Amino acid sequence: MSTEATVETRRDRQRAATVAEIKAAARRRLVEGGQTAIGLRAIARDLDLSAPALYRYFPSHDELITALITDLFDELTAAMVAARDEYAPDDLAARLYATALALRAWAVAHPAEFGLVFGSPVHSPMLDPYDDSPCHQAGMRFGAVFKDLMQELWHRRPFPIPPDEELGPELVAQLESRAAQFGNLPPGAIYLSLNYWTRLYGLICMEIFGQLHWALDDAGAYFQAQVNEIARALSLDCL
Repeated sequence: MSTEATVETRRDRQRAATVAEIKAAARRRLVEGGQTAIGLRAIARDLDLSAPALYRYFPSHDELITALITDLFDELTAAMVAARDEYAPDDLAARLYATALALRAWAVAHPAEFGLVFGSPVHSPMLDPYDDSPCHQAGMRFGAVFKDLMQELWHRRPFPIPPDEELGPELVAQLESRAAQFGNLPPGAIYLSLNYWTRLYGLICMEIFGQLHWALDDAGAYFQAQVNEIARALSLDCL
């Protein structure tokens, strides 16, 4: 390797290490003080950097937040995939449970991070299906974990779905327009995939954002019951 290439590689490593330090500092501030605590100048002080030096890595607050959201999406996705893959590919019930419970477990363990990822207007994964930005792609990878599992369930053992006439022509047309994103499932199967996802995701959001305390001291058992209900609807064994 040439001296120039060696220097470039060293610079790349140093830059990557500094970027990682900046994002770690941003995450600490998020956890300790909320989203408003994530300021470029404050992070520069934390790392003993000048503000202009930090701006060379992240020219704007939005770029730093977007990079942090990208990492958090990937961290959450990895947790869900690792939990899912503890079970054999043909154990669909266990893989569904593991995926759902891993999503909630990560959210409960990281409420500030969950709030940033799913409560931030900076990133909208479905805004442009052709967006190839790292944040968008990370969001799509996250969404694919549950979506792909539902596709696999349908193709291996089709579950009961509502007929098109029950859903209505307007909704069916919208679902059909998204069929390619759902492995060309029929509208009723896409509808149930969205229905079950929004139930689980919505319940977690209500728990994390403190909107269930009036009814439940611990939403874990309620979440488990919801997953059981979904499993029964999909003709899967309850755990």
